Amino acid sequence: MTVSRIVAITNNKGGVAKTTTCMSLGASLAEMGHRTLIVDLDPQADLTLAAGLAAEALTCSAADWLDPEGTPLPLEIETHVMTGLDILPTDPRLAGVERRLYDQDGYETTLAQKLAPWRERYAYVLLDCPPSLGGLSIMALTASRWVLVPVQCEYYAARRVNRLLDVIELVKERTNPDLAYYLLATLYDQRNRICQGVLGQLQTHFSERLMQTVIGVDTRLRESPAAGEPIITYAPRTRASQQYRELARELHQRLTAR
Repeated sequence: MTVSRIVAITNNKGGVAKTTTCMSLGASLAEMGHRTLIVDLDPQADLTLAAGLAAEALTCSAADWLDPEGTPLPLEIETHVMTGLDILPTDPRLAGVERRLYDQDGYETTLAQKLAPWRERYAYVLLDCPPSLGGLSIMALTASRWVLVPVQCEYYAARRVNRLLDVIELVKERTNPDLAYYLLATLYDQRNRICQGVLGQLQTHFSERLMQTVIGVDTRLRESPAAGEPIITYAPRTRASQQYRELARELHQRLTAR
């Protein structure tokens, strides 16, 4: 029986390739033969747009799914990105749902309860979180067994990681004691000394928690969302495609070893 490995992909700073990583990693896992669901938990709906979906034309949305008064969704997700990769899209109404849920006692477990019926249908569930530490992110951290934190290789992005790690520790204390995290270096430019220095610091301070795979700067990664495709189908032979395939193999190895 398949029981999903649920991974929250989060960072409280925007522009660190969080959504790109959710889409590209999900596609790479699906390509490996692991049926995967990606869930858009950001009211900005960037993951939804990256899948080529228009938020205003959705027939199902995470906003309805999480709304206490919304319509339950069928077990069979009908929005597909590629073979083996499904998406639960969202729209801006999710921001209002977040505010309503935040006022309810025990809201932190809402997402975990909603995901339960799908856990036997997918090998992986990846949660694309908003660039904030609000209610949606707390629900995602509570529902997940692992957190993947994309860290842009620049000074300020690396400094903000410590705040997120404090929140992860707080969630472990209150709602999810088994939560574990990994860091992923992204937007790395080997010609840039600051990038080199930040990567070196991450390797020194987070050696066991830092993924060995490093995601470099690649123009095609910026193009693929506009095409509504994952990088591995939009430009399958690029360096970024190979790096995300390596990340999928490394993550699968790490998570199945625990």
